[in-house]
Amino acid sequence: IPRYHNQGDMDADGDVAVLDSQPEPAGAQCHWVPPRKDSQAEPTGAQCALLQPRTGLDFEGGQFDLTVHRPSRLLLRDIEPVFRPDLDADFARHGIGHPDKQAFLRERLLVLPIWQQASQNLSVICEPVTQERRALCRRFVVFAKLLGSELGGHWMDASDPRTGQAMFGTTTTSTYNELDGLTQCLKYPFEPFGCCGIVMHPDWKLNAYPVTLFTTAPIDVVKEALLKIATGEARVGAPEEAQAEESASGVPDGCD
Repeated sequence: IPRYHNQGDMDADGDVAVLDSQPEPAGAQCHWVPPRKDSQAEPTGAQCALLQPRTGLDFEGGQFDLTVHRPSRLLLRDIEPVFRPDLDADFARHGIGHPDKQAFLRERLLVLPIWQQASQNLSVICEPVTQERRALCRRFVVFAKLLGSELGGHWMDASDPRTGQAMFGTTTTSTYNELDGLTQCLKYPFEPFGCCGIVMHPDWKLNAYPVTLFTTAPIDVVKEALLKIATGEARVGAPEEAQAEESASGVPDGCD
């Protein structure tokens, strides 16, 4: 896997909700939730176009693994209602030359499944795992905020790991199916988990924390932004961050 190295030292709607249930008392032993044979969560089998192959990146002391995809039409239909108000606004700003919003999104929307390596098996339920999940979520927020500051004002958001709703922007009643999105884009192995499912990272297996990010920025802008983060050139506070900084400020409730 090609790797970026930051020079400055540098799942999940349903499954995450299960994992982040009420924490156990301090000192409680961890326990594993076995798969349910009657699970109805199944990936659709639709495919997304791969625009950026697996890229490793060291950021804020953590290991990231990410890819960039153009969503299938089926996945696009799942994504659009989750972020509809903000996508409507983005189309109004940047949709000149496109006959309608759907044509704009088919050409511009990108999906970035972003994984972080965990030190523990995140399918286990216990307080130490809950704490690590929160730390991984917070690190993702810092990463997303920095990436957004380099996207030239183009729309960017992510699926909240706990709720499946917009992580930074305007929420709706729709939720993103992280399981279906990851299997469509990545074709990684899928295992039933509780009432839902969990996707296995090819290297880190269950010691992995995925969050999916979405943007309408051009692919070249995204690649350049990732390179700037990797080399430590990206800095929050650049003039072009206005829209992304506004939406990605602070740590969302889903991390706590």
